[in-house]
Amino acid sequence: MGNNKIEDWYRALSAGEQADTDEFLKNMRMVQDWSMPDYRPRLANSDGLGELRWLSDNKQHRLLGFFFKGSWCAVQGCTHKQTIYKPPDSLETAKRYKRQIERGEVKTVEYDL
Repeated sequence: MGNNKIEDWYRALSAGEQADTDEFLKNMRMVQDWSMPDYRPRLANSDGLGELRWLSDNKQHRLLGFFFKGSWCAVQGCTHKQTIYKPPDSLETAKRYKRQIERGEVKTVEYDL
């Protein structure tokens, strides 16, 4: 695994899941006001994280992230079913990455879709 956690997550997806993810994210870039069902702005007990949401391969996929300096920063990719994230520590990991970005401890990478 490398230093780019989102890229690592993306590469672990099947070809079909990658294609669905690409299409979803391209569509979301054209939407000005993100809202349900594609975006949940505030997750419970998340320290200000939101999630992008889409279905692929009969799984609810999520990108956890937050708005920072005018851009949305994805910090954790996962799947979600009812109240269970996979990997199970996704929310805690996302909160940790968010704090690291806000403190300037890690760099972010911009994606061009």
